[in-house]
Amino acid sequence: DLHMHTTGSDGTAGVEEMVRAAVARGYRYIAISDHSGGLGVAHGLTPERLREQAREIRAVAARYPGIAVMTASEVDIKADGSMDYADDVLAELDLVIGSIHSAMNQSSEEVTARLLRAIENPHVDIIGHPSTRIVGGREGLEFHRAAVFAAAAHTGTALEVNANPARLDLRDSDARMALEAGARLAINTDAHAIDNLDLMFYGVHTAQRGGARRQDVVNAASIDDVLSWLHR
Repeated sequence: DLHMHTTGSDGTAGVEEMVRAAVARGYRYIAISDHSGGLGVAHGLTPERLREQAREIRAVAARYPGIAVMTASEVDIKADGSMDYADDVLAELDLVIGSIHSAMNQSSEEVTARLLRAIENPHVDIIGHPSTRIVGGREGLEFHRAAVFAAAAHTGTALEVNANPARLDLRDSDARMALEAGARLAINTDAHAIDNLDLMFYGVHTAQRGGARRQDVVNAASIDDVLSWLHR
């Protein structure tokens, strides 16, 4: 699971609690990915707090040699497509998830340009919940899917299938289109509490309905393969 939150931002469990929960579920690796500082409503981390958390993650990881724990962040993609952290901060992380959380009134052309700029950033590894939809609450942003999925395939940026039943984003039809374009998926829970880790089931089945196979999903691979992808 490459997308989860702790009490560092808007989660309800600490780093070590999430690591222990992942170990109990048999994971070989995870990424701790709290929100970036610009998302004030989620108590996002300033660069200084992010570095402090990275030190904590490394200290906790040393106590759990059976699991690799990556330093990561869910970084807000700003309205113009730039990232909420500067590139030198992004470069310090093992993994970067770029997600849209603001400026929800943009046209499809603006959203497309915004996503393309994020995808083309060499530090961005995954686009989180790409449409931003909330099931039963928000339709999600419109964007030119063919262009965005082709760009992700070209850069090797994974597109998230967010397993939370309130999101399921990418949805199955979008996942199929992304795979047909040559892009790869990342299936994550976006957990904000320990029991949210058990939502992975819904993301797996959404991706399967979209035609995903094991080789299409970056975090269905070994840790060595994941590190090779991240260092591509």
